Amino acid sequence: MGMVRTLDCFQTEWYELMQKGAIERKDIGFVPDMYTYNQHLEMENRRLKKELENYKLAASKAKEALQKIQKERDFHRMHHKRVVQEKNRLISDIKRLKAHYASYEPMLKQLTEKYQTILRQKMLTSLERDRAVGQVTGLQATLQNLESGRASEIPVTRAGHRCEREDGRQGPTQKAVQENREQKYLYAGVAPYDPAKDPTKQKGKRYSKDSEFPIDTQVNPYLARAKECTRPLKSGVYRLSSTLKVHDLAVSW
Repeated sequence: MGMVRTLDCFQTEWYELMQKGAIERKDIGFVPDMYTYNQHLEMENRRLKKELENYKLAASKAKEALQKIQKERDFHRMHHKRVVQEKNRLISDIKRLKAHYASYEPMLKQLTEKYQTILRQKMLTSLERDRAVGQVTGLQATLQNLESGRASEIPVTRAGHRCEREDGRQGPTQKAVQENREQKYLYAGVAPYDPAKDPTKQKGKRYSKDSEFPIDTQVNPYLARAKECTRPLKSGVYRLSSTLKVHDLAVSW
């Protein structure tokens, strides 16, 4: 086409040749406007740069999110490892405690047997205590009955010691006085006094509604000493003959 200055000024040479007629229009075709094309390319370039900036910003945000997710992943992984370690430790502690408690089973069984034995002994002791209390009560009642019987058998008008009155023994002077008195009663035609025929001295129920005294169920160990003669050396002087030990502990009612 004869354009030797194209490299220096393409458009100037192009339009100059068109004005001179060196270039025919049928051979030219469509030649775009370079200014418009360059402007379009520049706008496209700016758009692409803006999209690039947006992509870079999105990439940085995605990177930060990824780093955050990785940190959370590492945290949860460490937490999971710690939980697994605690689980294994708890399992080992449970096994150790089971073995430790298993070693106490014989001791617990032995203690249970001892408790049952002590409980039975306590019940037996309570029964023995109640029986002993009943025996002591019976002995006290027997002793009171014996003392009341002694007091009722002692006459008021007669003199002398209690053993002589209970045994019925009389001295020679008392026998002579009694025989003389009986002879006087015979001479006077009056019957002598007989204690066996005295209604006030007869044994039996004076009242029909009186209840019978309960019979002793146990033997009084001091009954043999009731008729012993324990005459003091002097009148009004007494001494301790024996001591009765009833129980060692306190009695609860």
